[in-house]
Amino acid sequence: MQPILTQRLMLRPFELQDEEAAFAFFCDPDVMRYSLNGPHNSRKLTEDFITTNMNRQGHKGYSIWAVVERASNEVIGMCGLAEFGHGLTGIELAYRLRKECWSRGYGSEAAMVSVEYPFTEIQLDRLIAAVEPANVASVQVLEKCGFERITRRPIAGKDAFLFKQTRNDWLTRQF
Repeated sequence: MQPILTQRLMLRPFELQDEEAAFAFFCDPDVMRYSLNGPHNSRKLTEDFITTNMNRQGHKGYSIWAVVERASNEVIGMCGLAEFGHGLTGIELAYRLRKECWSRGYGSEAAMVSVEYPFTEIQLDRLIAAVEPANVASVQVLEKCGFERITRRPIAGKDAFLFKQTRNDWLTRQF
C-alpha cells in the first residue's frame, strides 16, 4: 500500500519502529477512555497491535494505519480498518489520536480517507463503527464521514451506537 496523503496527514502501515510513539497514545487513559479494550498497560500490547496490523495489511490489503502529521513527521495516532469482533461481524473503522492533537480536525481528515480506501481500492461493500454515546466527538466524525446510525445496543458490556456505511451510499454521496 502506498501512503495515503491528506493536506496535513499521512496514513501508512505501522512499522515496528512506531512502537514508542504508539504506546504514548495507547497507554493514555484519556485517549483510550472509550476503547472497548482499554489502555495498553505494557509495551508488549502495543508491539502486538503493530505486528497484527502489519500482518493484516499484508494478508488482507487493509489494517489500522499509523497517522503521521506531515509537518512534524511524527506518529500522532492511528486510523483504519479491522475486523470488528465483540460478537459482531464486519470491518470496522477505528481511530485514536494523541490528546494534544484533539480538536484540530485530524480525526475527520484521517477518517474520511480511511473510508474512501476500502470502497475504492479493495471494493468492500460495507463498513461499521461502534461509539459510546458519550463520545460526542467520535459520533460527529462518523456522521461527517457519511455513516448512518443504525442502532443502540450493548457491545462488550458498554452502551454503544452502531453505525454503518455501504459502498453504494458512499458512491452516491461522491457524485
